[in-house]
Amino acid sequence: MRGMTTPLPPRVDACTGADGRPPLVNLLARAQASFIADFEARLRASEIDGLSLAHSTNVLRHLSEGPRRARDIVDRCGVTKQAVSQQIAHLERNGFVVVGRDEGDQRARIISLTAKGECAQVVVHRLFEQVEHDWAERIGAEPVAALRQALTELLGEGTAC
Repeated sequence: MRGMTTPLPPRVDACTGADGRPPLVNLLARAQASFIADFEARLRASEIDGLSLAHSTNVLRHLSEGPRRARDIVDRCGVTKQAVSQQIAHLERNGFVVVGRDEGDQRARIISLTAKGECAQVVVHRLFEQVEHDWAERIGAEPVAALRQALTELLGEGTAC
């Protein structure tokens, strides 16, 4: 049918969706970036030197229950083997972990925390709590609890890390 035009959809830009609200993906990305920036600024100001959020979440947190195979850490992190290997090497160079061989499989590497690594875990945990506390101060404890609950349900992770 010549001459008939199809109405254009509402204008959507990078900052607003069709409904005029910011897209959830943008809000989640900005919230994550804000959390990371706040955490890393606190980490730089702490007594722990040579760590980042990636080291803390990808390797250190998985060693709290004791030594683990490097492969197990890769499987639990959801990042590439190369990224975890680089992080383990950095943590080893900086004295946070020691890398040994598995007695049952000489090809496997066992990663263990050092005393410095255990101290770093305590500091990192404290800093995570501080950032969460500050967010709760800004928007309220109930909205933070509701956000945690909603994301837990959405991701279907229960109490998993």
